[in-house]
Amino acid sequence: MILNYKTFTLGVEEEYMVLDPETYELKSHEQQIVQEGQKTIKDKVKAEMHQAVVEVGTDICQDIDEAYKDVAFLRKTISDIAGGLNLTLGASGTHPFSHWEKQLITDHQRYNDIIAELQEAARSNLIFGLHVHVGMESRELANHIANSTRYFYHTFLL
Repeated sequence: MILNYKTFTLGVEEEYMVLDPETYELKSHEQQIVQEGQKTIKDKVKAEMHQAVVEVGTDICQDIDEAYKDVAFLRKTISDIAGGLNLTLGASGTHPFSHWEKQLITDHQRYNDIIAELQEAARSNLIFGLHVHVGMESRELANHIANSTRYFYHTFLL
Protein backbone atom coordinates (compact mmCIF):
# COMPACT_ATOMS: atom_id res chain seq x y z
CA MET A 1 0.00 0.00 0.00
CA ILE A 2 1.49 3.33 -1.07
CA LEU A 3 0.64 6.24 1.23
CA ASN A 4 0.63 9.88 0.33
CA TYR A 5 0.83 12.44 3.14
CA LYS A 6 -2.15 14.21 1.53
CA THR A 7 -4.17 11.16 2.56
CA PHE A 8 -4.30 12.41 6.15
CA THR A 9 -5.87 15.36 7.95
CA LEU A 10 -5.03 16.62 11.44
CA GLY A 11 -6.89 18.09 14.37
CA VAL A 12 -5.29 19.18 17.63
CA GLU A 13 -6.92 19.66 21.03
CA GLU A 14 -5.16 21.13 24.05
CA GLU A 15 -6.33 21.41 27.64
CA TYR A 16 -4.77 24.23 29.62
CA MET A 17 -4.47 24.85 33.34
CA VAL A 18 -6.08 28.08 34.47
CA LEU A 19 -3.77 29.58 37.10
CA ASP A 20 -3.62 32.38 39.60
CA PRO A 21 -0.81 34.60 38.21
CA GLU A 22 0.76 35.13 41.64
CA THR A 23 0.54 31.73 43.34
CA TYR A 24 0.29 29.52 40.25
CA GLU A 25 -2.42 27.52 42.02
CA LEU A 26 -5.20 26.19 39.84
CA LYS A 27 -8.06 28.67 39.80
CA SER A 28 -11.65 28.50 38.59
CA HIS A 29 -12.29 30.84 35.70
CA GLU A 30 -16.06 30.37 36.10
CA GLN A 31 -16.23 29.80 32.33
CA GLN A 32 -15.30 33.43 31.67
CA ILE A 33 -12.48 32.36 29.34
CA VAL A 34 -14.88 30.14 27.41
CA GLN A 35 -17.54 32.86 27.19
CA GLU A 36 -15.06 35.46 25.97
CA GLY A 37 -13.36 33.00 23.63
CA GLN A 38 -16.62 31.99 21.97
CA LYS A 39 -17.06 35.59 20.84
CA THR A 40 -14.04 35.30 18.56
CA ILE A 41 -13.14 31.64 18.07
CA LYS A 42 -16.65 30.20 18.45
CA ASP A 43 -16.74 26.47 19.23
CA LYS A 44 -12.94 26.14 19.16
CA VAL A 45 -12.99 26.78 22.93
CA LYS A 46 -14.86 24.55 25.40
CA ALA A 47 -15.48 24.13 29.08
CA GLU A 48 -14.17 21.05 30.82
CA MET A 49 -15.37 19.15 33.88
CA HIS A 50 -13.02 20.98 36.25
CA GLN A 51 -13.44 24.75 36.26
CA ALA A 52 -9.67 25.27 36.31
CA VAL A 53 -9.38 23.75 32.82
CA VAL A 54 -10.10 25.23 29.41
CA GLU A 55 -9.92 23.30 26.13
CA VAL A 56 -9.24 24.52 22.62
CA GLY A 57 -9.35 22.61 19.35
CA THR A 58 -8.22 23.40 15.83
CA ASP A 59 -10.22 23.08 12.67
CA ILE A 60 -9.59 20.03 10.51
CA CYS A 61 -6.17 20.84 9.04
CA GLN A 62 -4.83 19.60 5.73
CA ASP A 63 -1.19 19.53 6.84
CA ILE A 64 1.19 20.17 9.73
CA ASP A 65 1.82 23.80 8.75
CA GLU A 66 -1.89 24.57 8.90
CA ALA A 67 -2.22 22.80 12.27
CA TYR A 68 0.80 24.71 13.63
CA LYS A 69 -0.70 28.07 12.63
CA ASP A 70 -4.09 27.22 14.10
CA VAL A 71 -2.57 25.98 17.40
CA ALA A 72 -0.39 29.11 17.67
CA PHE A 73 -3.41 31.35 17.03
CA LEU A 74 -5.52 29.51 19.62
CA ARG A 75 -2.77 29.63 22.24
CA LYS A 76 -2.29 33.38 21.80
CA THR A 77 -6.01 34.10 21.75
CA ILE A 78 -6.77 32.13 24.91
CA SER A 79 -3.67 33.43 26.68
CA ASP A 80 -4.68 37.03 25.90
CA ILE A 81 -8.22 36.40 27.16
CA ALA A 82 -6.89 34.83 30.38
CA GLY A 83 -4.51 37.74 30.90
CA GLY A 84 -7.38 40.19 30.51
CA LEU A 85 -9.18 38.35 33.31
CA ASN A 86 -6.09 38.47 35.57
CA LEU A 87 -5.41 34.78 35.04
CA THR A 88 -2.60 32.90 33.37
CA LEU A 89 -2.41 29.54 31.61
CA GLY A 90 -0.15 26.55 31.98
CA ALA A 91 0.38 23.36 30.03
CA SER A 92 1.49 20.12 31.65
CA GLY A 93 0.13 16.64 32.14
CA THR A 94 -1.00 17.48 35.66
CA HIS A 95 -0.55 20.30 38.14
CA PRO A 96 2.46 19.86 40.44
CA PHE A 97 0.89 21.04 43.71
CA SER A 98 -2.81 21.97 43.42
CA HIS A 99 -4.98 19.21 44.82
CA TRP A 100 -7.95 17.83 42.89
CA GLU A 101 -10.19 17.82 45.98
CA LYS A 102 -10.20 21.63 46.03
CA GLN A 103 -11.26 22.04 42.40
CA LEU A 104 -14.74 23.16 41.42
CA ILE A 105 -16.75 21.11 38.95
CA THR A 106 -18.51 22.75 35.99
CA ASP A 107 -22.28 22.65 36.43
CA HIS A 108 -23.31 20.75 33.30
CA GLN A 109 -25.59 17.72 32.99
CA ARG A 110 -22.91 15.61 31.29
CA TYR A 111 -20.38 16.30 34.06
CA ASN A 112 -23.00 15.81 36.77
CA ASP A 113 -23.81 12.39 35.29
CA ILE A 114 -20.13 11.43 35.14
CA ILE A 115 -19.60 12.48 38.77
CA ALA A 116 -22.72 10.60 39.87
CA GLU A 117 -21.52 7.42 38.15
CA LEU A 118 -17.77 7.50 38.79
CA GLN A 119 -17.62 9.75 41.87
CA GLU A 120 -14.08 10.14 43.24
CA ALA A 121 -12.53 8.52 40.17
CA ALA A 122 -13.99 11.30 38.00
CA ARG A 123 -13.22 14.15 40.41
CA SER A 124 -9.61 13.06 40.81
CA ASN A 125 -9.01 12.81 37.07
CA LEU A 126 -7.46 16.27 36.91
CA ILE A 127 -5.25 15.99 33.86
CA PHE A 128 -4.39 18.29 30.99
CA GLY A 129 -3.94 16.67 27.63
CA LEU A 130 -2.71 17.29 24.12
CA HIS A 131 -4.62 15.20 21.61
CA VAL A 132 -3.68 14.87 17.96
CA HIS A 133 -6.41 13.38 15.79
CA VAL A 134 -5.41 11.94 12.44
CA GLY A 135 -8.14 11.64 9.84
CA MET A 136 -7.80 8.92 7.21
CA GLU A 137 -9.57 8.56 3.92
CA SER A 138 -11.02 5.12 4.61
CA ARG A 139 -11.72 2.60 7.32
CA GLU A 140 -9.52 0.11 5.49
CA LEU A 141 -6.53 2.47 5.64
CA ALA A 142 -7.14 3.17 9.33
CA ASN A 143 -7.27 -0.58 10.06
CA HIS A 144 -4.12 -1.20 8.03
CA ILE A 145 -2.20 1.46 9.97
CA ALA A 146 -3.56 0.30 13.34
CA ASN A 147 -2.59 -3.28 12.55
CA SER A 148 0.88 -2.18 11.42
CA THR A 149 1.51 -0.36 14.69
CA ARG A 150 0.83 -3.47 16.76
CA TYR A 151 4.44 -4.53 16.19
CA PHE A 152 5.57 -1.50 18.19
CA TYR A 153 2.88 -1.51 20.85
CA HIS A 154 5.00 -3.16 23.51
CA THR A 155 7.42 -0.20 23.50
CA PHE A 156 4.55 2.13 24.49
CA LEU A 157 3.88 -0.01 27.55
CA LEU A 158 7.43 0.23 28.90
